[in-house]
Amino acid sequence: MKLGKRLQALHDIVDKDYQHIWDCCCDHGQLGAQFLLSSEAHIHFVDVVPELIDKVKSNLQRFFDTQATRYSLYALDVAKLPLAQHHGRQLVIIAGVGGDLTANLMRNICANYDNHVDFLLCPVHHQYTLRNTLQTLNLNVVEERLVEENNRIYEVLYLSTYKTGSIITSLGDAIWQQGELSARYLAKVQTHYTRVAKGKPEAQAVLAAYQKVKI
Repeated sequence: MKLGKRLQALHDIVDKDYQHIWDCCCDHGQLGAQFLLSSEAHIHFVDVVPELIDKVKSNLQRFFDTQATRYSLYALDVAKLPLAQHHGRQLVIIAGVGGDLTANLMRNICANYDNHVDFLLCPVHHQYTLRNTLQTLNLNVVEERLVEENNRIYEVLYLSTYKTGSIITSLGDAIWQQGELSARYLAKVQTHYTRVAKGKPEAQAVLAAYQKVKI
């Protein structure tokens, strides 16, 4: 199965053995399907839109007909993941949706589940808002990096409730250590907030913070 650069980066960053992997809103189940091939985990496919889950189900029945016991499908609000019903190491992947929605989902998931769980996030925008929300939760950074696909640069955050890793910062740390890619991303972010600040003065503080980033 051929993944795009973004999904492949998400797949490759995962370096732990999990018993359960939750693929939430991730490009029609492509990432979860890849983990069916590359891991021993039980894969949970989740989307709030029933029609999208029906499509994922159809594809899985077509390409993974002999592995039906290794996956589950849910037409469910991601904020209500039934993590407590399962045991072992769990990874929740939320990718391809906005940072605002991701922040809301993370608040609810962490409020509803107080055991250890890892998260892999790749929002399409509003990364600053998301990071500020994540700072209020009991999470640490396992790894963070930038990935580029189709002229868009994405932040990838691999997080854990285990007391390992580094603290979450509003702007990120390791993402500014990727040389030319980091420089181009910083320029894009600064241009974006320069434009936003013209209509929303409160964005000026965010712009000022990004202007202090050194590559």
